[in-house]
Amino acid sequence: MKATLYDALGISPTSSDEEVRAALRGLIRKYYAKTRDGQGNVEEALRFINHASRILGDSERRIRYDEELARNAAQEEVPSALAVDQALLGDDDHTDAGAVTEPDPDVIERLESELADDTPETAPAHHPGLTERVASFSRSPVLTFGLCGLFATFITAAIVFVTPSDIVVVARQVLGWWTAAFLVLLAIYGIVHGFVYLRRHRSSARSGLTPQTDLAILNWRRERSVFFGESQPQEDASWIFQLRMAELERAKSGRTSEPRPWHRLAARLFDYAIWGLVLALLLSQLRALGAVSDSLAYWLVHPIVAPIVITASWIPIEALLVTSVGTTPGKWLFGIYLQFSISNAYARRDMPAQLARGMRRAIRVWFEGVACGFPLLAPVLVAVAYEKLAENQETDWDFAEDCLVTHGPAGVINTVTGVCGLASMMWLYGVGWQQPTSDMVAWTRATVAQALPSQATVKDKLTDAGERIDRLIPAMPTISAFTPPKDVARAAPAPAGAVTGATAMPQAPGTDAKAPAPVTDFEAMMAARRARIEQLKVDGPRMLRSGNARRAAELCRAWVDLDLGSPQAWRCLGQAQQALGLHQDALNSFRKAKQHDPQDRSLDAAIESAQRGIVGDFLNRYRR
Repeated sequence: MKATLYDALGISPTSSDEEVRAALRGLIRKYYAKTRDGQGNVEEALRFINHASRILGDSERRIRYDEELARNAAQEEVPSALAVDQALLGDDDHTDAGAVTEPDPDVIERLESELADDTPETAPAHHPGLTERVASFSRSPVLTFGLCGLFATFITAAIVFVTPSDIVVVARQVLGWWTAAFLVLLAIYGIVHGFVYLRRHRSSARSGLTPQTDLAILNWRRERSVFFGESQPQEDASWIFQLRMAELERAKSGRTSEPRPWHRLAARLFDYAIWGLVLALLLSQLRALGAVSDSLAYWLVHPIVAPIVITASWIPIEALLVTSVGTTPGKWLFGIYLQFSISNAYARRDMPAQLARGMRRAIRVWFEGVACGFPLLAPVLVAVAYEKLAENQETDWDFAEDCLVTHGPAGVINTVTGVCGLASMMWLYGVGWQQPTSDMVAWTRATVAQALPSQATVKDKLTDAGERIDRLIPAMPTISAFTPPKDVARAAPAPAGAVTGATAMPQAPGTDAKAPAPVTDFEAMMAARRARIEQLKVDGPRMLRSGNARRAAELCRAWVDLDLGSPQAWRCLGQAQQALGLHQDALNSFRKAKQHDPQDRSLDAAIESAQRGIVGDFLNRYRR
């Protein structure tokens, strides 16, 4: 008994349409972007995919095919070609199935007349996705050098425009930020990979059917037949010619459908980065014209908001580029191309339908792939997408929109441009986001520090609690180191006015022994000092936030004089001095705060900011 289409795909007859499409896509990824091997079975495999997708991709044809399989299983005999033709066609449908061997001349004549009378809407669908040729403009040397030169010029101009005068200080801080970011990303990927590994390790092995595609293709070549329940398809000669030309084109360009997650990630990052530079240039022009206020421009380029704006605005651009040319600037540099409707022979392939698929795919990438551009969540979803791509050989959005991603050799010029462009744009974004990131980190630490009680406050509270405990617990009598015998005590009574015990203290007449000692002048002075410090601790930062730097400097100076060991006081004084333009004094104050609190990393950013201010003052005086 010959195998069925389900046996060839490795699925059961009760599989859903999604499982059928997944099996077909698995064969397409195996054969579509595969160069012709020694046996030359690539063309036959693609013809089988065309045949299987036309039978199982149409619900009516699949129902008739299942009925024919069930009828033959009951009869346990192979049906005739005419029975198969009637079962698949009915009285009012057309088919591409013919006889296995020596078909009936009447059947052939009827099929030819029906095919001649078919309109483009009712003609049998030969899978157009399999004959679609890959984009070949990447092979043009003029276009390659032109686009790479354009990218290099644009990025170089941006570097010259953005790089500050104190490049050494900024470069050190940018390198530190990127190192910390890479360590965080590595930790996130390790955690996600660990969870995925544990899930795979604990999950039970699935017992699936083994596809018999290679055997079916071999039988097709030898016997010129397909499978049980189906006969050889009547294929159009022009479609076969287009299939062979597309196969030669893919073999010439070296296309492959093997997953390359890092290439795709680098291409997407390049697209986002170059588009962000274009938006930054547009924003600077609008800001110069007064169309955008300074406060709005500050928040638009903030490292939390800017990625969301960049990724969201890139959605229509990506959909248009993928639909029209099958790639984007980043994907073109790394040799990546996309094709839609690759496994559905009945899908619409006009421009509006393809653009709608491109938009849906871009939206899913934005939502599921990069978490809408939110920086704190995007690395997690990127790691999850990487694991899914490594496991399923394709992403969820490619499968949902029937999109096939192929890779090819990018070339030396494209690779160098892509890698150097990514490194350069990392520097650009690091310089642009260095100061907002430092301010955000400093604000976060200051907020947390204000929310938590300081060391002096904890000590004061502990001291007050100890005094209250001492007042609540009555004084315990002390035991003398030497207790005389009872008879000696009776024989030698203590003289009048003497008090036994090592801790006996004279008391004033008329005073209670349990009453607390009166508050001395020193304790009153210390209490007033602590109250003054608490008041300055509130008034100094409040004046600094309100913009009155001169008054804040006076209050913080008084705070420092009263509490020399407080790093908060020295920080407040340094911020006020820096706001007044006294960068050298601010540097000394920040260093004092660092001496009292070496663990506070936010002070490093404040020290570097003061150093940059000193360098800027020096350069201004030198230019004059």
